[in-house]
Amino acid sequence: MNGSVDALAAAVAGWAAKRPDAPAFTALSYPGRECRSHSLTFGGLHSAAGVLAGKVRADTEPGDRVAILCDHGLNYVAAFLACLYTSRVAVPLFPVPGHRNTDRLAAVLDDARPTLSLVDPGNEIRTAGGGFAVGKVLPVSTEPADAAVPPQPITEHPAYLQYTSGSTKTPAGVEVSHANLAAALEQLRTGMPVVNDKPVVTWLPFFHDMGLVFAMSLPLYTGVHAITLPPAEFAKRPIRWLRACGDYRAGATASPNFGLAHAVSATTPQERADLDLSELELVLNGAEPIRAEVLTTFTKTFAPQGFRHSAHTAGYGLAEATLPVAFGAPGEPPAIAEFDRAALTDGRAILAEPGHGVRLVGCGVPADQHIRLVDRSGTPVAAGEVGEIWVRGPNVCAGYFGKPDETAETFGARSPGEPENWLRTGDLGFLHDRQLYIAGRLKDMILIAGRNHYPADIETTAADSAPEIRAGHITAFGVDDGIEETLILVAELNERPGDTAEVVRRIRSAVTAAHDIAPAEVVLVERGQIPKTSSGKLRRGECRIRYRRDELVRVEAAPRV
Repeated sequence: MNGSVDALAAAVAGWAAKRPDAPAFTALSYPGRECRSHSLTFGGLHSAAGVLAGKVRADTEPGDRVAILCDHGLNYVAAFLACLYTSRVAVPLFPVPGHRNTDRLAAVLDDARPTLSLVDPGNEIRTAGGGFAVGKVLPVSTEPADAAVPPQPITEHPAYLQYTSGSTKTPAGVEVSHANLAAALEQLRTGMPVVNDKPVVTWLPFFHDMGLVFAMSLPLYTGVHAITLPPAEFAKRPIRWLRACGDYRAGATASPNFGLAHAVSATTPQERADLDLSELELVLNGAEPIRAEVLTTFTKTFAPQGFRHSAHTAGYGLAEATLPVAFGAPGEPPAIAEFDRAALTDGRAILAEPGHGVRLVGCGVPADQHIRLVDRSGTPVAAGEVGEIWVRGPNVCAGYFGKPDETAETFGARSPGEPENWLRTGDLGFLHDRQLYIAGRLKDMILIAGRNHYPADIETTAADSAPEIRAGHITAFGVDDGIEETLILVAELNERPGDTAEVVRRIRSAVTAAHDIAPAEVVLVERGQIPKTSSGKLRRGECRIRYRRDELVRVEAAPRV
């Protein structure tokens, strides 16, 4: 490829030459109640990645896949960079033992067929003997080395495979090229100026596209200090994330909607009292539906600590586009508008009177790429109409690894009479005041009595009627019994309420009144019953399967209609 090296690898090598002693990455850990930090400078990271790259190159050939099976931390960063330095195809995953997604990991490894797997020191035997298709196992070291091996020229092979959060039985690895990654990083760098100047603090998992691109790669690319804490530590005590933002005076961070809700509900006034969030200019929010109420509540909760509502930056993206498709303008309050619910079910976006519609959050404008909204034939819809979102740009990837049919279906979409290929996202959306609004997933649409219903809208109504439900843990889907399609709701409870029948009654009443559709069944379940993706998205299709197989552990359900 004309002797060029990967853009991210070149950036790290460049920062190591200019500012070798500047902090590059800090990983936080929490033994007991203590917070410990472990850091690498740009010089140290460049050296560690280069030495590891030499070992990787000795055990692999161009085009070989290299699985990253490290815990969240500095080893993961060095492992990913080593793959870029040596132009091998990285497969960002998670450790073999002790992870709840064992079936998914096995399926991905069988699909990727790595020649080599990079692991934390001490995890070699368990990884090699775990029965997974891991290839040869090599431990990662970030110890200082005398020699700094430079990045090697890239090849025509992908930079990495980003496995999407789909079915565990048919995993799909998006082939992300070096050019795709470079384009995405440039889009984020130019569209979010703060990431060029201030530290970035995150808890997002590195094996997910938002964590890999925004949390890990972007700060390394721009040369700012990156600070990370394990997702599990955020889940245990979300105050740790916010405290890190304050302690390191972060300018940018990121969290899906459920993370913001968790930070509100699982922190105390005493914990929040000494926080300083005044430096935060950007909180990137994506990966799942964004609720206006959550943004408002987060701001209200943390405004006394200096948080500004304008820091909320809604975005839309997907692995097939490396990450970014659209995001809001930093420094401006998030765009929130209320739309007529009945019109949306008919595929039209019409503003509603305040308090009489569904509130949606705009996801900004395209990031140096093209967005098209189309009907089922691929024909662009008229202004103000809902359509499937198609995308075309330098960050859009070429296809799925080893899956030509799925690649043609998803990456080869065309409008009638036009030669250009588009990425078919499967998401429904519309434009209002230039902002992209997400209406839902095409495959999740519920069709009852000839009308389309968006599950996220129904889930919001149900959640608002029952505070006993875990935030972000309610799912709506349609079930066809051979005669008609009916609406089913499954909801996880925070705690078992005194009168579960009353909770069911409230949900049923609220959904019927707001959507003119009566749920055939409302199923209350224990915590952990609703399947989600690695990024926190509801897996409605999987939940439907579990419901139909009667595999859900129920607390109580309304009688079937």
